[in-house]
Amino acid sequence: MSEPYASVPDPSAPKPSFFHPSNPRSSYSTPGTAKRPGMVTFAAIMLFLVGGLYGASALMEFINVTWLLFSPYNGVGGHLLLWGIIDAIYALILFAAGISVLEGGQMGRIIGVIVAVFSAIRWLFFLPIAPVTAVVIIALSVLIIYALVSHEEFFQQPTTTGPVV
Repeated sequence: MSEPYASVPDPSAPKPSFFHPSNPRSSYSTPGTAKRPGMVTFAAIMLFLVGGLYGASALMEFINVTWLLFSPYNGVGGHLLLWGIIDAIYALILFAAGISVLEGGQMGRIIGVIVAVFSAIRWLFFLPIAPVTAVVIIALSVLIIYALVSHEEFFQQPTTTGPVV
C-alpha cells in the first residue's frame, strides 16, 4: 500500500530558479559549460534597448506623431506607415536576437550583428535631422557589434563525434 501523499513535493526543498547553475540558460557556469561573458550579456541588453527604441519609434510613426515631420530636412519621405512597419519588424528581430544571444545561440549573434550594422547605416542618414539621437543609436549599434564579435568563442557550438540520432 502506497502513501497517499507520496507525490506531494517537499515545501522545504530548494526550488531551482532561472539563475540556478543547473539551468542551461543561466549565466552561472556548470561543469562542461562556459560562463557567459559580461559583454555578451551587455550586447543582449543593448539589443533589447535598441529594440525598445525602434518599437517606440514605430508606435509614433503609426499614429503620425513623430518629431521627424517637423524638421526642415524631411529624410523619411513622408511615408510614416511604411517606416512604422519597418521599425516594428526591426524591433521584433532585435528582441528575438537578444533572447537568442542570452541563450548562447549562434543565429542570434549573426542576426544581432547584421541588424546592428543596418541600424548604424540607417541612422547615418538621420544625422542632419536628429544628430544626438543618431549618434546615440550609432554608438549603441557599434557597441553591440563589438560585444558580439569579440566573444565568438562563447557562441561556438559543441561538435558531435558520432551521427546525430
